[in-house]
Amino acid sequence: MFPKVVDGAARRTELHPIDGVVLQNGKWNFTPLGMSIPAPPQFLTRESSPEALIVARESLDSGLASARHVGHRGLLNKLLHPDSLPATESDAVLPGMARSQTQVLAMMLRTLGWPVAFSAATWWVMEAVGLRIFALLSSLAFLILVSLILHELGHLGVFRLFAPSGPALFTARSGRFRLVRCGLPKHQDLAVTFAGPVAPFLLPGLLFPFQVWLPLLFWTSLVVAGSHLALLLRNDGDGGMLRMALRQDRNGPNSQSAAPHPDAR
Repeated sequence: MFPKVVDGAARRTELHPIDGVVLQNGKWNFTPLGMSIPAPPQFLTRESSPEALIVARESLDSGLASARHVGHRGLLNKLLHPDSLPATESDAVLPGMARSQTQVLAMMLRTLGWPVAFSAATWWVMEAVGLRIFALLSSLAFLILVSLILHELGHLGVFRLFAPSGPALFTARSGRFRLVRCGLPKHQDLAVTFAGPVAPFLLPGLLFPFQVWLPLLFWTSLVVAGSHLALLLRNDGDGGMLRMALRQDRNGPNSQSAAPHPDAR
């Protein structure tokens, strides 16, 4: 059961509602998106029931809660007993294009910042010493991480283009990111859905003028970008959003009355 006991003290996970969540009749309510879930426990310890863990997971998946771990464990203990409930950062997306993009980029970099910097540095070091295979692997890691960031910013950018103040939540958890937003008319929902998988093609677009000198890097970035389009074939995440949008009536819901649309990877 989570969390583990370390040095005789129970490590626990604290759950906090995001700004705007109101507790009513034992439920957490977020009026802007019309969301309501059973109120989770304030914190979890190893004595917490399985039911409490399920409710906590639901609150984190919905984006209505953030979670942080309290207590410390050694590296070996972390490897042998990974957390069953990863720490999660969730927040209501700010209105406006620039503010929302800056907010979400900062949230993503708190998770991906060090991997992006490390893969970029390793790429150039391996290239400088002539280890081309390791340089290629490092560049692949860098391109994958940057494409994830572009993917989410693409969703958000087009959403804010159509709904500058539309309610939305963004959640970051262990490298997985989720945008829960209000619904839009059908053609706008489709545009927001496609914006994420299409945004990573900025990478091969930027590298195209240099493909004569960097052909392998260019084609690698093209493959990475293409893999994002494959997400539209899934039944969840972008694929689920695409199917929801296609099932809408021609006019579709407006941005103020629609049910939330999840976007998860």
